[in-house]
Amino acid sequence: MSKFKPVELEYEEVDGILYPKIQISNDVKYDERPLGKYGGMRLKYLKEHKVYMYRELLVNGELMEHCHRVNDEANEMAILIEEQYLKKNSIPENCGFMDRVVYYNIARGVAEEVVLSEIVYR
Repeated sequence: MSKFKPVELEYEEVDGILYPKIQISNDVKYDERPLGKYGGMRLKYLKEHKVYMYRELLVNGELMEHCHRVNDEANEMAILIEEQYLKKNSIPENCGFMDRVVYYNIARGVAEEVVLSEIVYR
C-alpha cells in the first residue's frame, strides 16, 4: 500500500494542449527569496533520489517552502556546531593568521559534514 495519496490536478488548455496547473509554492515569500546553499542541495537531492517526495511537494505547492525550511535549519545547525567545535577546540593565542584560518576551516568542515548527513540528505 502506497503512503502517497493521488492528487487531482487542474489543467489549462493552451493552443490545444493541456498543461497541469502546478505552482512551486503556495506562499509568494518563498518564491521571491533566493534558496540558499543547503536548500539548493536539498532540492537537487529530492529531484535525483526522492522522486516521489519531490513530486508530492511540487504538486502540493510546498516544494520551495520545504527547501527554505531545510536551508534555514541547516544554516542554524552549522553555526551552532562551528561555535561548539571552536569552544571545545580553542585556538591557541600565539598562532598566526593562517593557523586560525585552518582552525575555522576544520570547524566549518565538521559542521558541514553533520548538516549534510543529518538534514540535507535525510
